[in-house]
Amino acid sequence: MANDDSELRLTDGVSVEAIKAFLADLKSEFPDTYTEMTTEDACKQLVVPRTQQDNCAYVDLLRKQSSHEHVGKATVFVSHAWRYKIADVLSVLLEFAEEQARKEDSQPVFFWFDLFMNNQNANVTANLPQEWWSTTFKESIANIGRVLLVLMPWRDPVPLTRAWCLWEIFCGISNEGTELNIRLPNSEEKALEEAIRERSKVVTDMLVRVQAERAEAFNPRDKDMIFKAIRGGVGFAALNQAVKDQLRAWCLEKAVAAVEVMQARGEDKTKAFAELCNHVGNVLVQFGEHDRAIAYYNTALPIHLRTEGDKGESVATLYNNLGIAYRHKSDYDRTIEYTKKALAITVALRGEKHPSTAQTYNNLGNAYGDKGEYDKEIECYEKALAIKLDTLAKKHPSTAGTYGNLGNAYVHKGDHDKAIEQYENALAIEVEALGEKHPSTADTYSNLASAYRNKGEFDKAVEFDEKALAIKVETLGERHPNTAMTYGNLGSTYASKGEYDKAIACFENALAITVETAGDKHPGTAMTLANIGVLHDKRGDKEQACAYIQRALEVYTATLGPDHPHTRMAERNLRHIRGGTMNHQDSSTQQDGPVSRLQQRNVLAHRNLLLRFISSAAVYQSSAAQRNLLMRFLGAVAYAHVDARRLGSQGEETTSSPVPSSRANDSGGCCSVL
Repeated sequence: MANDDSELRLTDGVSVEAIKAFLADLKSEFPDTYTEMTTEDACKQLVVPRTQQDNCAYVDLLRKQSSHEHVGKATVFVSHAWRYKIADVLSVLLEFAEEQARKEDSQPVFFWFDLFMNNQNANVTANLPQEWWSTTFKESIANIGRVLLVLMPWRDPVPLTRAWCLWEIFCGISNEGTELNIRLPNSEEKALEEAIRERSKVVTDMLVRVQAERAEAFNPRDKDMIFKAIRGGVGFAALNQAVKDQLRAWCLEKAVAAVEVMQARGEDKTKAFAELCNHVGNVLVQFGEHDRAIAYYNTALPIHLRTEGDKGESVATLYNNLGIAYRHKSDYDRTIEYTKKALAITVALRGEKHPSTAQTYNNLGNAYGDKGEYDKEIECYEKALAIKLDTLAKKHPSTAGTYGNLGNAYVHKGDHDKAIEQYENALAIEVEALGEKHPSTADTYSNLASAYRNKGEFDKAVEFDEKALAIKVETLGERHPNTAMTYGNLGSTYASKGEYDKAIACFENALAITVETAGDKHPGTAMTLANIGVLHDKRGDKEQACAYIQRALEVYTATLGPDHPHTRMAERNLRHIRGGTMNHQDSSTQQDGPVSRLQQRNVLAHRNLLLRFISSAAVYQSSAAQRNLLMRFLGAVAYAHVDARRLGSQGEETTSSPVPSSRANDSGGCCSVL
């Protein structure tokens, strides 16, 4: 890399032979320690001593020593962490080069590897202008055409915590035509395959930790420059999601490849193969690939039926997993069918009084609740509760979760007094078992606030909303999506009280967090903007109301399209505030007349389904497939709101944020009620 700022472009790379020679030098000079040396160690102990006299980059030595044969136009940009063991990194590069060489259209590989390409005797990037990071650097990666991400350890990948690496990854995946390849050392590959086979959930856990705004850099000045480039360009939310989507695709590729390996070995009739298919299905469910997950479960099912019989434990597990997958697809009849099959086997194997039986009753209750059959929902939860009280400690968090589920069910029925009673039972356990300062305790406070708000007891609702908010801020932080939802809940309560200034302040806080975590072009951002606009209208400030709802309309149009119900609702509200009139199509959905019980049940079912996906876990950590599903549910719930509430001639509607509950559902996420 040249020292002239105008020429600081990533152009050259080093050959495979140069990588081999450097690894051989490490082995020769440090025979006893080279396997434990980090990239930083190699820099200090080998690269700097060899280049210090000439004050040059290692690549410059290669040019002098080999008549340029080991230097050529870079074809692969290497993204790695300097705390990695250098032998592992170099081995990954050599393995990747061998893969490329086996391809029919293979071309020579030259790696742009910062250890070699930058002058390690001086910080050549320290004084670069801000524009360099978002223009020249990104363009250089595009010119190279491929980014190789060396990822380790797979459980907690270091690059996902380093500002440099996250920026490099994003520059790769945001350039059209640039390919990102993720590679692990052989030892890590084997550990990952084992995890897919035995502990599928841990494969997806790494994605939770992708938060670029928390990444660090060795040099604080580098971090500042990178963060400025991110904020001034794509934003942290887009960067996080892009990295997660890429890692998701990589995880799925690894999971599917593990199945294909067993098939190629002729092991696709074995119990081990069926177990692997089940685990791969679980990974797919975690990423929202429900149809593919069902296919893998159905591949495993006949094998387990043959090897265990129709009362086997693995068969029950598959039935339960199929029920979960179909629930995510909104196919509640099949969910109930498979969950009942799982329940029958579990009772036969474990007995009626067993925690596994309670959990299956809980799953069945979830499905009935989603379907709108609330009496059956309550019956299932009560059975689950009785078992837990009999088999677990009365102060067990799982018992609190079932009390919370019962509270949700009574909210669905409109019996808020009974809901409050169940939430108070849950709260008493959580305060003792988890402590006052715990997110689950805060969720129950939010649910109590919601129930009191629905009863019209707004002062009590404010009291509980404020308790929930204080806990969320202390335990999750001020800038967390769950904190944003709790601000929204408090804002909804103030709006119900008619205290619009306080309500607006809460929604503004929620908006700031949502923009930071989800981006300014996100339906959740639009929804909060619309709520603020409606509140400004209620307090008589039509200019501010129009400004906010116009912004909401623009975001809805960009993200959901012009024909989406939310987009049309924003248009109607804007016309009303400006003094316009509604057309026939608008008014046709706003007829007067009572709302039937069936309509109310359908609305609540849609809401319950929607809010499972609009919760923090779904929005903040969702895959592309989950976000697409969310958008469909947003449409369904919008129609349901219009149908059920029978909006009058004003056409206004505020939407309160969902309340995360302590519901102990099958997939480990949280369900919500309004």
